[in-house]
Amino acid sequence: MNRPVLIAAVLAASAAFAQRDRSEMEGRVYAAIGGGGSLLMKPGDSTLGYDLEVRAGYSFIPKLQVYVAGALDGGSFSGATFRTEQIVAFGQYHLWVESALMAYLRAGVGVALSPDVVPGSLAWGLGAASGLGVEIQVAPNVFLAPEFFYRYSNPSTGGTGLSVHTIGMQLGLVYY
Repeated sequence: MNRPVLIAAVLAASAAFAQRDRSEMEGRVYAAIGGGGSLLMKPGDSTLGYDLEVRAGYSFIPKLQVYVAGALDGGSFSGATFRTEQIVAFGQYHLWVESALMAYLRAGVGVALSPDVVPGSLAWGLGAASGLGVEIQVAPNVFLAPEFFYRYSNPSTGGTGLSVHTIGMQLGLVYY
C-alpha cells in the first residue's frame, strides 16, 4: 500500500470516530490490559524488567474513571529473580478529551506484595502508583493507551522491609 492511500485511510477512520459522542463513555464498564518495560530500583541496585497490568472499574463521566488494578513488576537483581505485585484503587482523570484522542493522569493507593523480600514468606505493605498517558481510539469503544508510569512498593515481613521504585512505559488496550 502506498503512503497517500494509507494516510487517506487513517484520516477517513479518524473522521468516522470523530462523529461519536463522548457521552457514550458515561455509565460504562471500564476494562484494560497492558504491559511493557520498566526500571526497578531498590537501595543500592537497579535493573531492567517487565510490567503487566489489568484493570476493571467504571466510567462515571467521560473525564472520570474509578477502577481497581492488579500489577506485576519483575526483574533480576544480582542474578536473583525479584517480583512485586500491587493491588491498587485508582482514580483516572482525562485532562483533554477529543473524539478519538484523550490524555489522562491517574493515581492510586493500595497494597504491595512480594514473595522475594524474604524467601518462603509473603511480604506486604504500602503500594502507590501514578501514570500519564493518552488513549487513541482504534475501534468503537476500544483504545490503544501508551503510558509512562511510576510505582512505589514497600513490602515487609518479619522485620525485613524493602522500598522498590519502578518507572516505565507500558502499552495498554482499553475498553469502555
